[in-house]
Amino acid sequence: MMKVITRWVSYVNNERGTQALQFLGLFPLVLLSMLIIWQVGLISYSVVVAEAAARDGARAASAHDEGWAEIARNSAYGLDVEVTGGPGEETATVQVKAKAPIISLPWIESMKFEFTADAVMPMEKKRE
Repeated sequence: MMKVITRWVSYVNNERGTQALQFLGLFPLVLLSMLIIWQVGLISYSVVVAEAAARDGARAASAHDEGWAEIARNSAYGLDVEVTGGPGEETATVQVKAKAPIISLPWIESMKFEFTADAVMPMEKKRE
C-alpha cells in the first residue's frame, strides 16, 4: 500500500510535459492576436489608400480633367471602390466609398468594413 502511495505522489509531483500543455493552450491566442493585428493593418492601409484616391480624383477634377473618376479608381488599385462627386463651379468634391479586405475566418464570415473618404479642391481657371 505504501508503494502505491509513494508512486502516486511521484506522478502528481512530476512536471514533465507542462510546457507543452502551456504552449498548446496559448498558441491559439497568439495566432488570433497576429490575425487581429494583420486585419487592423489591412484596414489602416485601406483608409490611407482611399484618402489618397479621393485627393487624386479631386485634384484631377479641379484641373478640368474629364477622366477624374478613372484617376481616382486607378489610385485605389487593389481596393473595391465606388467613386462619386466631381467638378463643381467653385470646388471639386470627390467621395471614394471603399471596402477594406477582410481576413476570412471560419467563424467570422459576414464581417464587412466599409468607409467613405472625401476630398475637396478649389477649381482652377479653365484654359482657353
